Amino acid sequence: MTKATEIMADILVQAGIEYVFGIPGGCTPFVFEDLAKKQDKITTILSRQEGAASCMADMYGRLTGKPAVIMGQGAWMGSNAAYGIMEAYLAGVPMVIITETSDYASLPLHQPYQNCTGDYGAIDLPSIMRSMTKFTTVANNASEFAHGVQLAIKHAITGKPGPTAVLMRWNVVNAELDPDTATPRLYPLAGHLNVSPPSIIKEDAERIADMLIAAKKPVMITGRGVHAGKAYTEVQELAELLGIPVATSYMGKSTIPEVHDLALGTTGIIGQKAANERVTHADVIFAVGTGLAPENIKMLSPEFIRPLEQKIIQVDIEPLHVGWVYPVEIGVTSDAKLALRAVIDAVKEKKPKIDLEKKIEEIKAFKVEHKYFENEYQASNDTPIFPGRVVEEVTKVLGPDDLLVLDAGNNRIFFTHLYQSTKAGQVFAGGGVAAMGWGAPAGLAAQLINPDKRVVCPMGDGCMFMALTCLETAAQYDLPVTYVILNNSVLGNVNDFMNPELRMITEYNEPDFASLAKASGWMGMKVTKPQELGPALKEAIESERPALVDVTTMHQPHFSMMTF
Repeated sequence: MTKATEIMADILVQAGIEYVFGIPGGCTPFVFEDLAKKQDKITTILSRQEGAASCMADMYGRLTGKPAVIMGQGAWMGSNAAYGIMEAYLAGVPMVIITETSDYASLPLHQPYQNCTGDYGAIDLPSIMRSMTKFTTVANNASEFAHGVQLAIKHAITGKPGPTAVLMRWNVVNAELDPDTATPRLYPLAGHLNVSPPSIIKEDAERIADMLIAAKKPVMITGRGVHAGKAYTEVQELAELLGIPVATSYMGKSTIPEVHDLALGTTGIIGQKAANERVTHADVIFAVGTGLAPENIKMLSPEFIRPLEQKIIQVDIEPLHVGWVYPVEIGVTSDAKLALRAVIDAVKEKKPKIDLEKKIEEIKAFKVEHKYFENEYQASNDTPIFPGRVVEEVTKVLGPDDLLVLDAGNNRIFFTHLYQSTKAGQVFAGGGVAAMGWGAPAGLAAQLINPDKRVVCPMGDGCMFMALTCLETAAQYDLPVTYVILNNSVLGNVNDFMNPELRMITEYNEPDFASLAKASGWMGMKVTKPQELGPALKEAIESERPALVDVTTMHQPHFSMMTF
């Protein structure tokens, strides 16, 4: 007989799970013990806070397309970890949650403290998890636990990716099982994972090709599904094959390098005017890997996208997303990479005669006319420092192989609007729930799995306050991430919407993050003058150690970045 938790560890190894992020609690310390025996195959990271664990796992899933595991005590996995889980759920990122119900001594009916079984006098953790996962199961015995872990891994990556959860009852941690005689039988995990993603049929690929070839002013809108499918090459190849300009959603930023001649930048009220104008005046809109959510389409403004006048082609891995917001001319359920490759092949077979040079020159002139990535404030020498100047200086030090991880609030608006990505897959941003503090642990995960890349994470002071535990995590694991804090002593995005006479709840004294960073063993620098910013960023990013640049910035309302 074998302990159920040892079987779980073997299943994670079979699945190729590389990381478990979390913090021991409840009965999970005993599960962590079994993972420690597999430390040559699985790395456990002490996240110091459950929310940090879920955000790290979220970023791992975005970068690799594979799930990481988060683990901790039930009550805190359903609360502290929730904002990273919700982000992954809405953004479509694989993640596996393994937790427990804290029904001490198997007394869930008699109100043991921290109990999460859902009985009277207990927290209903199963319902909490079901509200923000694709799949949640409660394991009452060793067999249910082993099968639950297998299915959680399978469901996390099948179809539209997302988080899944397995909740252990207290008795399971010491339960035993014979894998060869389990009922129902426990089969090798590989057989559950041999599932191909949904794929476009040839007839639909040909119809899309015909429509794009015949279009006079087509535009492609790419979303997070392109990041998930790693379809960067296909997006650029199709764009160059037909001379189609490419706009992106917010979470689709950098699905094509924004320096590319055919790139238009992000859509929506904080996007590029070039992207919005092209979408508005397109005759055919080809949406790939985006649900066309309101934030990306000016809150369904009837003047922005007009489905009765424009033809919409939509490709998404989730069938419920196709034709969800707008009626479509052609709707396809498919992985983005497979769909784009099929359309490319169909276009090549048809050998259309297209004056690509003329189309590209037209788009280049169009972008100049609409001041693509231009902003007069980026060269500002004002003090406090203008946020746009921070973006400008980060742009100068960040290379094409480096990663930019955005957080929430006004800082992400400035970077979305002003930072021009130089390589596909360079920018990642939380946009499912866009929780404050997501970027700091996400940046740590990006650095952890990309030790040869430089990772820069711009954040607001409000976001940094919510993620101070990350300072210790980075120091412990020697992660040379660079945090750039836009410190204006205010919860800027919220403040912008409030009555000017009633803003005391959003304002506070300027925090000293540079000193906090130094106390945690980081390189910490304080910048108050524009001319100091570039050298400080260069020193930080080249230091090869955790570094924080605390920049005193002016309070610039995000409204200044809106494009109408």
